[in-house]
Amino acid sequence: MLGSIMFQIPPYPHASGSSSNQSEARAKPILSVRDGDGDIVLPARRLWSVVLIALGIVANLAHTSFAGALADDIGDAPGFLLAAIALFAGCALPFLLLHRDRNPMLVLTVNAIAAVLLPLGSLTALCSLSALVARDTDRRRLAVGTALASAALAASYVKDLLRPLGSSLWKMLFTEHDTGVGDVPARLLSPMRTIVIIAVVWGLGSVAASVLAGLYLRTRAIAQTADAKVHAERSRADTLASDLQIQRFADAVAAEAHDTLAHSLSLIAVNASAMQAQASHLASSLESSDTASDADHAEKARALAERASQIRRQAAGALDEAHSIIDMLRHPQEARIMLAPSDETALTREALYDVIDAARSAGMTLDTWIDVRDLSSLNPDIAKIAFRAVQEGLTNARRHAPEQRVSLEISASPANGVIILFSNATGFGTTAGPTQTVVDNADGDHGNHGGNGLPCLRERVERAGGTCEYGYDARNDFHLDVKLPFVSLR
Repeated sequence: MLGSIMFQIPPYPHASGSSSNQSEARAKPILSVRDGDGDIVLPARRLWSVVLIALGIVANLAHTSFAGALADDIGDAPGFLLAAIALFAGCALPFLLLHRDRNPMLVLTVNAIAAVLLPLGSLTALCSLSALVARDTDRRRLAVGTALASAALAASYVKDLLRPLGSSLWKMLFTEHDTGVGDVPARLLSPMRTIVIIAVVWGLGSVAASVLAGLYLRTRAIAQTADAKVHAERSRADTLASDLQIQRFADAVAAEAHDTLAHSLSLIAVNASAMQAQASHLASSLESSDTASDADHAEKARALAERASQIRRQAAGALDEAHSIIDMLRHPQEARIMLAPSDETALTREALYDVIDAARSAGMTLDTWIDVRDLSSLNPDIAKIAFRAVQEGLTNARRHAPEQRVSLEISASPANGVIILFSNATGFGTTAGPTQTVVDNADGDHGNHGGNGLPCLRERVERAGGTCEYGYDARNDFHLDVKLPFVSLR
C-alpha cells in the first residue's frame, strides 16, 4: 500500500527561471530547485528542530530504559552493554535532524540502521522520512527511504513486543489497572494477537502520516514559490505598464516639441537667411554710390548681414540640438549614449575658447581668467558638468543682464579641483534689485517660464560631490560659484 502511495507522488516541476528572477518577488520563497538533480531546498526551521530532537531523545530513552532494565534483571551482560551503547546513540542521533535539509537521505539511513541494530525508537527515522519526502523528488530514493523507515519501525516494534510484560511499552498500554504493582502479577486486557494487529495498524499509519506530512511541506513550499512568482510577474507587469505610460508621455512631449520648438527655430533660421540676403543686397547697392554716407551705410549693412549669418548658424545649431533632445525622448534606450561626454562638451581649452568667442560675438562684454592644468586626466563626467556650468553661467548672464559686463574665472588642478566663478552686474540699484529668495529658487527668470537652469545645475554638481552657490551681493551683483572635485581617470 505504501509503495503504491509513494509511486503516485507527482514529481516536483523544475523551475525554468534563475534564482535572480525569484529574488525579484516581494515575498521571499522558502525553496528553490537545483538545476539537474531536482532536489528541493527547504530550510529546516530552528523551532521545529528543537521539538523533533527533544521528542526523538525521549522516545529513544524510553526504549533503551526498558531494554536495559530487562538485561539487568536477567543478568544479560551483552544486552546491558548494547543498552548502554543505545543510551548514548539515542541522545546523539536525533541531532542529525539539524541536517535534514542538506542530506535527508543520509540522516534517514543512519537513524534507520541504528533503530534496527539498537534498542531505540523509530520516531527519529519517521521524522527523517518526512524531511526526505518534502525535499526529494526521485521516486526510487523515496521508495528506499520509505522502506528504511518501515524497517526501523518494524524492528523497534518487534523488539518491544518480544520483551516480557513488564518491559514492553506496547504491552504496558494494554495492562489491566492495578496489576503489576506489588505482589499482583500484570495481566493483559487483550490477547497478544489483538495487540500485534493494533501495533501493525499504528505503524502503517505512522509511516503514512510521515509521508503525508512531507507531501504537505512540499506542496506548501511549491505554493509559496508559485505565489512569489505571481507577485514577481505582477510587479514586472506594473513596471512595464509604468514604462509604457512614461514612454507615451515622452512621445507626446517629443511630438509637441517638434511641432512648436523645432518649427519656431526653423522660422528663425529662414528669417535670418532672408535678412542676410537683403542686407547683402543693400550693401551691394550702397557700395556703388560715391557718397561717404552711403559707404558708411554699406559697412553697417555688411555688419548686419554678418550678424544675420550668425543668427542663422546658431538657429541651425539649436535646431539640431532640439532634434537630438526629441530623439532622446523617443528612444530613451539610446539616451545614455547621447548624454555621454563628447568632444563638444569636454572641458578643453579649445571648447572653452569656442564658447567664450561665441558669447563675445553675440555682443557680451566678457572678462576671462583661465588657469587649467592636467585636463587630459580629468574624468569626462566631471569635465562635462564643468563645461555645462560655464554654458549655464553665460546663458544666465545673457538672458538677465544682456548689457552688463561679465567676469568669468576658471581654474582646474588636481590639488584644488575645478573652480568656476561668474559675476556680473544686474543693472538694478542697491535698493531695487531682486531679493536673495528669488535667486535661490530660480535662475533669475521672472515670470512663470524657465527657472530650471541653475537649480538643475546645482543638483548635478552636488551629485558629483561638488558645491554650487549663486545669488546677489550687497551691490546687487550676481555671482555663480561652482566647485567640483578633480576626479582622475581610472
